[in-house]
Amino acid sequence: MIKGMIFDLDGTTIYTLDDIADSFNVALKEFGFPERSKEDVRMGVGQGFRMLVNNLVPKDVNDELREKVANFYKQVYAQNYWKKTAAYDGMYETIKELQSKGIKLAVNSNKSDEFTKDLIARNFPGIEFVAVYGSREGVPHKPDPQAANEIAKLMELIPEEIAYVGDSDIDMKTGKNAGMKTVGCLWGYRDSDNLLNGGADELIERPEQLLDII
Repeated sequence: MIKGMIFDLDGTTIYTLDDIADSFNVALKEFGFPERSKEDVRMGVGQGFRMLVNNLVPKDVNDELREKVANFYKQVYAQNYWKKTAAYDGMYETIKELQSKGIKLAVNSNKSDEFTKDLIARNFPGIEFVAVYGSREGVPHKPDPQAANEIAKLMELIPEEIAYVGDSDIDMKTGKNAGMKTVGCLWGYRDSDNLLNGGADELIERPEQLLDII
């Protein structure tokens, strides 16, 4: 029986792609590099800040210049990360209903911890999450299960009682590595093949379907 749910952020609970793409293209343009398509950016989201930079900055760029682009992007994104970003349709209502049914809730993202916490606070007022974790110093990125295991302890649940909800193979692998049920969201940044290859136990097309899982 599912008593808890751990959610990814980007592409799962919240649509963030426009602000990420806009900010990164400002940084690329600043250093004379060609802009990248939203599709290019989409495929880079979800693996952490460094992987996003490595995927989007031209491969032949030296480390010093790559770091300058990365730092400039962080400055631009810090001023814009909330402008076009919003919870997916039906997600707030679904999470509120899950809360009313006594399901313990948490967020685990590879996004910066600061941005993760603020975006959840902005988009999910009144929701009591057991934990909202982004990328933190000393904690390995997903698919390492360390943060998910930590959340399970805070929930006081065993892994089998928790559904790990995300939109990528990284999320599915995280849930599997933690021994949890994995739920793939088809409205996010990856397709069904990616989710199934990552180990999704179940695929859903709308947030409301999470209510069926409990």
